[in-house]
Amino acid sequence: MAKLFEPWILVLDTDNTSHPHCSPWLESDAAAAASLVSLYARLMETMHEKFKDCLLPGQRGALWFHLMHYCETCTSPKMPEYLLYTYHTEYSRLPWKDLHPDQTLMNQFFNVERGSPKSCFLFMGELLCEVNWVSVLSDSLSPQLSPSAQTMVVSVLYLMVFLAKEDLSKPESSVLSLLDQSASLPWHLVDFPSYQNVTRYVSTHYPASLVLSHDTSSQHVIRLLRMAAGFGPTTQMLHHKDMTLKCQAFLHLTVQFLTSLDQNGNISLASLETEMEKLLEYIVIFNPPETDLQQRHMATCSLFAEMLTLLNEAGISTAEGLGTKLHSWVEKRARGPLVLPLLTAACRCLASVRHMTRTTEACILSYFTDGGCADQYSGWGPILVSLQVPELTVEDFIQESLNLGSYLTLYVYILQRLNLEQTLLNEKKTLVLLNTWISQVFPSGPADEAKLFLWWHKFLELVQIQVDQEDTSALDTLILTLMAFQNRLAQLGEERLNSGILGAIGLGRKSPLSSSFRVVARSMSTFLLVQVPSENQLRLHPGTELQLSAKAQQALSVLEQMPSNKQYSELHVSSLQIQALLRAFEARDRNLQESNYERVNLWSCTNLVVMVIVSGVQVYLLRSLFDDKRKTCT
Repeated sequence: MAKLFEPWILVLDTDNTSHPHCSPWLESDAAAAASLVSLYARLMETMHEKFKDCLLPGQRGALWFHLMHYCETCTSPKMPEYLLYTYHTEYSRLPWKDLHPDQTLMNQFFNVERGSPKSCFLFMGELLCEVNWVSVLSDSLSPQLSPSAQTMVVSVLYLMVFLAKEDLSKPESSVLSLLDQSASLPWHLVDFPSYQNVTRYVSTHYPASLVLSHDTSSQHVIRLLRMAAGFGPTTQMLHHKDMTLKCQAFLHLTVQFLTSLDQNGNISLASLETEMEKLLEYIVIFNPPETDLQQRHMATCSLFAEMLTLLNEAGISTAEGLGTKLHSWVEKRARGPLVLPLLTAACRCLASVRHMTRTTEACILSYFTDGGCADQYSGWGPILVSLQVPELTVEDFIQESLNLGSYLTLYVYILQRLNLEQTLLNEKKTLVLLNTWISQVFPSGPADEAKLFLWWHKFLELVQIQVDQEDTSALDTLILTLMAFQNRLAQLGEERLNSGILGAIGLGRKSPLSSSFRVVARSMSTFLLVQVPSENQLRLHPGTELQLSAKAQQALSVLEQMPSNKQYSELHVSSLQIQALLRAFEARDRNLQESNYERVNLWSCTNLVVMVIVSGVQVYLLRSLFDDKRKTCT
């Protein structure tokens, strides 16, 4: 049939070198020629309707052959537009919803996209949008998956991305109906190389404003890429090929667009924060296919690393705002399995030491606030493994942590340092370092006050280890270190700051520290003074008689007068309640001990009497065995 209509509707080749092609009609004859093309299209439709029920699965119908003939004969680069307009007008009336494309036809479509007139590409795109792709790709859900089915899924992904790029976002556009089908298609079969090529095409052919656009087509494209990566609802049912790598590529594309918008001044900070929060929520629903805990940790860490690139590429003020938003999100949304990968990613990927320090502190705090020490996430162990301070920036990292009050981060660093080298020399160096930090920091609020208790505990623990060595040569140095710590505690326990001229004469401003913290600091300071009777003497054993120095006696008297101070009245009531509770426990234990004591004494006396009686009976029986009852002497 195509041969029959070829002279009338198709461009023919001639032997004339000056005019190698002969058009079937002139532009002025388009109305008359359209009737002939329409007749050809109706014959194609008749053949399709007649034979479509006779085709077996996999066989090619009349529409398939007609479209292939169109691609081979009507899509040359120099095809006149008036001819294409007539073809497209008449051919578009065919029932393309019954078309069953295969990979051969899809390859022809991609050839048209690369080298044919744009009208040909748009025409084929329009008719392919009418196809029921859910039915076409149904074979890809069968247990026996064929390579051709996977290739077709990748081709459909390219098809959607190619067509959505065009200005087809009108409500009547068939591209939107095609994109609506995306939620039901098996995107889990898309492999990483193919998905990466798609994201590269999007990054070069789509505007960066795609991530911010509210039109339906742009939102469908973002949703399509997100589902194909593995962030969609199908992740709970089907295993995505290369899921981690595809999700990483999706985040990389989004961050690239957002960075471009920020650098060109086309996005506000509020919008940037909103988009960053969306990326974080994508990572929350990310369910890596790996079963090993370490592999899952690293998979989630790689996604956070891509997201944190946004902070590295942003300007100073923008990065500061994004950092604040990130810390707020960590406090509200991050949980144990998410905190640890974010902690590792922050140490590895953040270029700013300031952002690194703030993020690590927020992660550690969120880890324990959420009760992260339960089950498999127990204690400080996971934190010690996840926190990886870059060796080149250790000094800057420590100094920034001290400036920002990242006390938990520094405590983890101390634990790592002690675990790395478990020797007395390393413990002594760590003790000196920790004492230096304690003398430099000043808590800015109740949260920081609680963190310092960890430092104090570790300091006293290291002092105890050094004391247990009974090295008299190092005792003087140890006493100096201990007294420096005591002096710092005394300063923190003061009611008024002693900085400045007014502070030197006792008229400094009121201490911003809480009353309970000052009580603890002053109590510990007094305790240490009691343990050091003189500058070269340390109370090493608990049974040693107390020898209070004048300074210790003064500290004790001040401590005893604190309950009468109005500033500590509320603490006095609490302390009385605690003391009453402790006395109740003590009375209960004492009564129990006395009861046990009396019971033991009673049963001991009873056992003693029984043993005496038994012994007497045994002696009597033994003597009776040797008694001679005969009266006649022999």
